[in-house]
Parts: sequence; C-alpha cells; structure tokens
Amino acid sequence: MVKRNEFSLIKAEINHNYKDQFLIELSNLNVVHIKPREESKIKEELEEKHPLKEKIKDLRKNLNNLYRKLEISELDVLELKIAKDDRIEFTARDLPELITHIVEEIDFYTNRVAELNSYIAKGIIELENLKLIKICYRRIEKLNLNAEKIDNLKQFKFRILTTFSKNLTNLKNLFEPSEFPSFYETFEISDDRIGFYIIYPKDKENEFNARIRLIHSEEVLVLKRYLTKEGINFLRIIKEINFIENLVSRYKKEQTRIAKDNMGRFAGINEVVQNIEEYNWAEHQFESTVSNRLSFKFFLPSRKKEEVVQSLFTIFKDNITIQSIDISKKHTIKESFTSKKGKIKKYKQEPTLKEDYLKQNETSEMHKEEDLRESSPTIMKNFFLIRPFEAITRLYGTPTYSEIDPTPVIAFTFPILFGLMFGDIGHGIILIIAGLIGGLVFRKRGGDTANFSWIIFFCGWAAFFTGFLYGEFLGHHEIEIFGNVLWDFEENPIIIPIIGSLNNPLENIMSVFTFAIYIGVFHINLGWFIQFLNYWKQKRKYLGFSDSLMKILLLIGGTILIFGFGFDIYGWLSPPYPILLTLIPGVLLLLLKPLGKIFKISYLQEESFGGLLGEGSIEAFDTVLSVVTNVASYTRLLALALAHIALLTSINAMTGLIEGEGIGVDIINLIGVIFGNMIVILLEGLLVFINTIRLHFYEFFFKFYQGSGIDYFPFYLDNDYSILKFRAEAEKDIISEEIEKEIDTQLVKEEIDKAISYISKKFA
Repeated sequence: MVKRNEFSLIKAEINHNYKDQFLIELSNLNVVHIKPREESKIKEELEEKHPLKEKIKDLRKNLNNLYRKLEISELDVLELKIAKDDRIEFTARDLPELITHIVEEIDFYTNRVAELNSYIAKGIIELENLKLIKICYRRIEKLNLNAEKIDNLKQFKFRILTTFSKNLTNLKNLFEPSEFPSFYETFEISDDRIGFYIIYPKDKENEFNARIRLIHSEEVLVLKRYLTKEGINFLRIIKEINFIENLVSRYKKEQTRIAKDNMGRFAGINEVVQNIEEYNWAEHQFESTVSNRLSFKFFLPSRKKEEVVQSLFTIFKDNITIQSIDISKKHTIKESFTSKKGKIKKYKQEPTLKEDYLKQNETSEMHKEEDLRESSPTIMKNFFLIRPFEAITRLYGTPTYSEIDPTPVIAFTFPILFGLMFGDIGHGIILIIAGLIGGLVFRKRGGDTANFSWIIFFCGWAAFFTGFLYGEFLGHHEIEIFGNVLWDFEENPIIIPIIGSLNNPLENIMSVFTFAIYIGVFHINLGWFIQFLNYWKQKRKYLGFSDSLMKILLLIGGTILIFGFGFDIYGWLSPPYPILLTLIPGVLLLLLKPLGKIFKISYLQEESFGGLLGEGSIEAFDTVLSVVTNVASYTRLLALALAHIALLTSINAMTGLIEGEGIGVDIINLIGVIFGNMIVILLEGLLVFINTIRLHFYEFFFKFYQGSGIDYFPFYLDNDYSILKFRAEAEKDIISEEIEKEIDTQLVKEEIDKAISYISKKFA
C-alpha cells in the first residue's frame, strides 16, 4: 500500500533530441521534484556554457529596458488577465534558439519604441523652439518690424536672445549705453528665463559676442519665413505649432497603442524569460550516458508514480527508459538502479512498478552510499486548523523525509505556553479578535502573514482560558461590566487537581512555580517521546528504549525525587531508596548502548565497544546537566506571567491616581487604560511570543528534531500567458544525411544556373 507522503525516485534515460520536450512535459505534470546533480559538475558545465548564461541575463535586462521605454511595469503585465486560448505560443528547437527568438522580438519592439522616442524628442525640441519664437515675436510686434526693415539696417544689427533670469543684473551692466552703444528691451519668457532684443553697431560684432558669452545666452533666429515684408507671420507659426503638436501626439498614441495592443505578448515574453531562468537550471541536471542519451533523476509522490510513468511512455514511446526506487521512511534506502542496453521493443499498458519498468537483457548495478531519505523532499500535510503552525516549524527547518513532523504537536503546545505567560481574559479576547481580523484580511494573500494571524488567534484563546486560572481580567481580579460583577475570582477561584489554585499569581508564586516546572517536565518528556517514535518509525526500536525511554524515566524520577522528597539527601538514601528513581535510568542510559553491540543490534555493529561506552557516559552526564538547565528554562513561564500581571496592575494604579469627577476625568481614565493595555499587549506580547518560540526551539525541538529536510517543490513553468513548445528532431543516419546534402547541392546549382541565364539575357 502506497502511503500518501512517500516518494519514489525516478531515473529516466531519453534521446538527447527530446531533452527539451521532456522538460516541458515534466513541467506540465507539476508533480516532479528534480534531484540536483553534484554542484561541482554543474559548476563546470555552467562555466563552459557561460555565453548562454550571459544571454539569459541580457534577456532580462533588455526586457526591463523595453518596459521602461513603454512606461509599463512588470506589475502591470502580471495583473493582466487573458483567456487560455489567447496565450502566445513560442516554438523553438532548443533553448539557445528560443533565446534568440525572444531577443529578436524584444529588439524589434525596443527599436520601434526607440525610433518613436527619437521622433517625439525631436518634435518636442522643435515645438519648444516654435513656442519660444512665438513669444519673442509677440514682444517685438510693437516695433512694426518686417523683413525689409531688417535688411535696411545697414550699419546696425538686430538680434533676439534668451538667458536665465538671474543674469538680468549682469545684462544691464554689460549693455550700459556708456559701456556699449546699443538699445535693448527685456521681457519674461518663463519663471527662470528672460528674453531680450537688442540693436547694436555691426562694427561692434566681436565685442558684442565677447560680452554675450558672459551671460550664457542663446539666440532666437529671425527667420524670413516668419518675418516677411508684410510683417510677422503668426498664422504660419501657429500652424506649425499645431502640426508638430499633432505629430508628437500621434507618436505618443502609437507608443500607447504598441503597449496596449501587445500587452498579452509582453506578458508572454516576460513569462518565458522567467521560465528560461528556471529552465536553464533544470537543463543542467541532465547527465550524459551512452549513445547520445541523457539521464535525468527526479522525485515524485509514490501515489502518482504509475500515472506519471504511463504518461511519459505514451508521449516518448521507444525514446525513453524509466527505472524507479520506492523510498520508505522506515529504513535506509540506497540509490541502486539497474540499467539496460538497447531500446524498448514494446510498451505494456499496465506495467509492473515494483522494481523496474523494463525487462532486463544485460544488467549492471550502480551503488551509491547516499541514503535517499536524506535528499528526498518532504510534504507537510496537516489539518487546516493546524496548518498555520507550519510557519513556526519552518522557522527551525523543514522535517527530514524520515522524521515526524512536529507541527501537530506544537499546534497545541505553542498556544498553551504562550497563554501561561500571557494569561488574561481581556487580553485574550483582544488577541482573538485581532488574529481573526488578520486571518480574514490576509487569507487571499496567504503566506506567513496569514499564518501568524491565525497563530495569534489560537494564542488568544489560550490566554483567555489561562486568565480564568490566574483570575485576571485586564489587571483586575473580577469580571465587571457596566458595574455588574459577573465573576469574582477571589471568592470563586478555579482549582487544579494536585497543583491547587493558581489564582492571583503575584500572591501565589510557589503554586505557579510548581505548575511551570510540571509543564516543563511534560514538554521535555514529550520531545523525548517523539524521539522514541522517530526511532520506532526508522526501525531502531532498541535505540528508542535505550536512549529516549531512559531519558524520560530519568526526568520523571528526578521530578518525583525533588518534589516528593525535597533536597533531603539522607531521605534519598533511606528506604524505600527514592534515589533509585534516577540512578537506575542513569546507569541503563550509560550501559544499554554497549550492551546493544553485544546483543548484535545491527546498526550498532559499526561502532566500537569503547566508543559506545564513552558515548553513553558523555550522554548520561550531559542529560543530567541539560535536564536541570532545560527544566529551569521553564521558570520563564512564571517570570513573564508575573511581569504581565505586574504591568497591568501598575497601569491600573496610575490611572487611579487621577482624582475628580465628571465625564472629562472618565474619558482621561479610559484613554489611559486603553493606551496602557495597548503598550502591554504589543511589547509584552512580542516578548512572550519570542520566548515561546525559544522554549520550542531550544528545549523541545533539540530533543528530537533535525529540521534539515527539503521542501517539496514541483518543477513547473508558468503558462498563464504563454505556451512553450520544443520540437524534437529525429536522428538521421549517414545515408540520409548524404542524400540531403546531394539534393541541397543540386538545388543550389540550379539556382546559380538560373541567375547566370537571367543576367546573360539582360545584358547581352
């Protein structure tokens, strides 16, 4: 029976001509997790194919450049919705050809847009010049100038110039009549520029030019097409302005049209560029074998194996061979494939998928020492109420393939420990409401933001119920609403069997301390119990008893010894000898591993007897020390609970210092209570949350959890806007190639003969 979360490793060998089509089909399946090759080999290949890598980088750069020119963002492209039938199809022989096609297409649009930008820039410059001419000519209109009058100025020269407004003072000094014989008049063009027309003697041309350079002015040409014999031709100026404005507008509309009409194509190109980056990595996971064949390894869920293999056989037929290994979580699985020479002669519709899909003629074994469970991906599948706590688990690390996912456990322990440090009915209600709002608002976005919102929601419930144990409601020991006391915790405290009442922790410190220690003991033992289950699941039952169970008994025995008999050493050594509660598990922890080697436990045979004895000694000593420090860490449950309650008490005391009557005093008190509680919830809540994580990571996970697994990440190429196809070319034998060469030669010769005949007739 195939288990839901177990994987199989597939090794496929395929003709190299079908490599690209094969990856596309794997992407369409959306269940394949590619097994990476050794990094050193991939690094060598990437260095060899450096030009292709650079082309991919340039592709992204060129596409971003096109977006900037069209004034569109990648977000605009990604927000586009198109029907499946309208997706853009991209077909190529291989990846280099696909990149070439995309580069050509991007270059086409980039050049077209660059051309339009050039026209627009030129048009804007001409437009600014014409508008400047119009302003300047309007100012000199009162002079009644025309082309004939300008020509009659034999000894004088008339010029129009512009400069910055800040140069006005310098202009006055330069052309003071006593310094330079001239007549000029200034006028405003814009906020920072002024214009002026000037008449000066022609024999002073060189001196004028020297002076005018000092104020960095620009000349407005007096053009005869605008200044005619009849005067200034404003009609022509206005017509030219309108013409250029319309021209620039058309160019801009053309740019907008290109962006709008081709948005679907740009989305497809953007998607293909993203896919190329992913595809390039996947392509380097192929390994060369013999006879132009490539091998490719990937993981997929075992329940999908038969469906996927049949699909690949249907598509690629005799061009593919497939082998598989089912990876059990319970015992070591080595990578060992049986390969076959030759091709598949016939594909059966219902192949047996036990060991191999092929009948063997000649076989060779390939063994690797790697345990496949170490490289197999992990699927974290939990009930929807538990699923948000996967975010906490992933902060530490993804579970390895063979270990138990701790998420269902921390879904209960995390809120409980949080609630014990943040116990207050009112604050619990606030967290419940805040978490619920956050979970609903961010549910579409998903991700860790939504997950942590739901974690806060569950932690709020834990704080709410713990508030009843502590008898705390917003820092008060009674629930009072509108003057009505609904519950007085001083008169009706909640009693816990064995522990007693935890009501009012500030005055009941020892009871809360004892309760915190019991919680710590339970939590640590829970971690060792999960370690025991991991050993059991991995078929290492002896280690489960000799290691995990002994540690559990040692901690339980120590707890009974301390809380039952105190620190009376004489009492420990007297009948009924309670010291044995810790001594016996400690000695067994020291000796059981070496004894396991004597008892021929298989997975202990590789270790030496002395090594196991030394390991047992160190582990026993370390366990005793760590138990003391680990249990002591749980006193933070008491410390933070007291701090939380003390802060609330302080806030209530400070608001009580405001004396007086009336609605104004009531409003001030209400604002003080709300603000004070907000500070406590934010600061104390963050501190409690961090310490809850710490207790799980360092005191709980450390006992049993590795968290060094690999997330299941199916290979998938996006196809919302594009369809990527690679056409496979069938291999040709030598005879076929020679025939095609002969045909090509004959065709070329015929074309040359036709050309010679045509030229001869034309020029005879």
